[in-house]
Amino acid sequence: MGFDAVVLDGIRGGFDSNMELVPDRVYRGGVQFARSGIESDRLVAALEALCGLRVTGNRMVEAASFTAIALHDVTVDLRSGPTTIKLFGHDGESDSERDYFEAFFRLDLKNGWALWNEKDPEYREALVRGISAASSDSMT
Repeated sequence: MGFDAVVLDGIRGGFDSNMELVPDRVYRGGVQFARSGIESDRLVAALEALCGLRVTGNRMVEAASFTAIALHDVTVDLRSGPTTIKLFGHDGESDSERDYFEAFFRLDLKNGWALWNEKDPEYREALVRGISAASSDSMT
C-alpha cells in the first residue's frame, strides 16, 4: 500500500540555532503526495477502517499538497541522512477547522525508508479526508 511523495528540493531547516521558527523556511506546497495506482486507493480504505470511518471504497486524490517545515536547525540534505518534516494539511485553505490537520513525514533516503505518522488522533478524520477523493459528506 502506498503513494508517491515529492519533497521540495532545497528545503532548509525550519529553525535557527535558538530553535526559533524561520518564517521564510515554511514551505507552502513543500511536500506532495500523489496517487500511484490501486495501492493508493487501498491505503485510503485501510486508513478509513483503522480510524473507524465508514469505508467508502473511494480513490486517493490524484495529488495532495502540504505546507512543510523541516524540524531541524541545520542544513537539510535529504540524500545523506534522516530528515523529519512536519506537514500541515489544508493550512489556510479552508474556513473550516475540521479540514485542517498535522502529521509528520520522516525520510531517510540513504537507507531507503519513509514514515508518515499522525501528530494527534484528533486529526485522523481530516487527514483521511485530505487524501481521499471522497466528499467530506461521505465520511462519518
